[in-house]
Amino acid sequence: MKKNYLTAALLCSVCMAGVSFAGAKMVSAEEPEKVTEAVTESPEQDTEAQSGQEEAEVLEERPDYQALDYVTLGEYKGLKVEIDPAEFVISEDAVADRIREELQAADLFDKISEGQVQEGDIANIDYEGKLDGEAFEGGTSQGFDLEIGSHTFIDGFEEGLTGVTVGETVDLPLTFPEYYGNDELAGKDVVFTVTVNSIRRMPELTDELAGKVSSNEFKDVASYRAHVEEELQADMDSTKRDRIYGELLTLISNVSKVNDYPAELVEYTAESMRSYYKQYAEAYGMEFAEFLESFMGMTEDVFEEQVDAAVKQNLTQELLLKAIAETEKLEVSDEEFAAGCEKYAEEYGFETSEEFLDAYDEKVVRLGLLQDKVMEFVQNNATIEEIAETENETGAAGEPVSEAGQSADEAAESPDETNGAENETAAE
Repeated sequence: MKKNYLTAALLCSVCMAGVSFAGAKMVSAEEPEKVTEAVTESPEQDTEAQSGQEEAEVLEERPDYQALDYVTLGEYKGLKVEIDPAEFVISEDAVADRIREELQAADLFDKISEGQVQEGDIANIDYEGKLDGEAFEGGTSQGFDLEIGSHTFIDGFEEGLTGVTVGETVDLPLTFPEYYGNDELAGKDVVFTVTVNSIRRMPELTDELAGKVSSNEFKDVASYRAHVEEELQADMDSTKRDRIYGELLTLISNVSKVNDYPAELVEYTAESMRSYYKQYAEAYGMEFAEFLESFMGMTEDVFEEQVDAAVKQNLTQELLLKAIAETEKLEVSDEEFAAGCEKYAEEYGFETSEEFLDAYDEKVVRLGLLQDKVMEFVQNNATIEEIAETENETGAAGEPVSEAGQSADEAAESPDETNGAENETAAE
């Protein structure tokens, strides 16, 4: 695999989101995977696009520069960040949900051919929706797996299936929400005719199941459950770290100033962005202008107008952190580099760190590791206060329950509640 422009994950490892072009449907080269998601061509074309991504043109070496030539740093020591510890508590429901997800993914749910649908079941259904007696577009499906209680479909659909027997067909008179996305269905009364084909149900977790779902890594429920809790805690640690890093970066940015940007680096990054998207367009057999219009909603002229601003915005964090590193004489040692490559290789699915380095530019890897090291330094020199939020009308913070420089690996994750509906007309 050639070394290509897949640097965003490392450059943004500190937790800053990719920068989007104003008015664009798709984001900049910081999030190329979203372009793939938007494409609706055949699987063969998807493969070609991935190949094009991997064979992206090798650009000139990334320019070196001294960040302090371009940055006036404000105070970056002694900063203060407040967090609510209640946000970072692993709930019993979260553990149960993760276990459920893993059992379901491993196809270890009980398969039920007789009985009635219950909350939490995955019902395999056939359904047809009718408006004024006529089937409407997108309202019909066969063999659809629906988790009862997931709120995937409009209100009343899943509730109407609770208690229905396997093999039974029922009519569900329902009303689409008034502000539903499809104007032809918004606020309309419809009838869904639904047949329950079969049920899959969450089984009671036993030692045997714990062994199966963990590929025999854990032999009993207690050890498997402890493993799940450890994984969830690691996720929380990561998110809490990102929350703290993000707030610290905001504080640093507010009191610092980027006076200018290294011209060669700006041009290098801009050309990398152009090259990346041109390779993607070529992989799909599209002209560059057509690709920009289809996936980013802009013309070439608009793209060029916005590239420079987007690149500079993306480079701001790099300049600030590199300036701190230069001020504090922070560097990535050979040992830290080797350990970091092993971590990145595991995260990005490479078997060895050598394979990882064959795919990623060493300068970019070192830059990502240096950013992490700078943020650890900033946090170690900051005060992280845990503030308990009070249950009052104003929502004001209560008294601090602890005060310390917290570990960079403490975090929490807020589940992203999405409908996940595959059928537009049935889903909310």
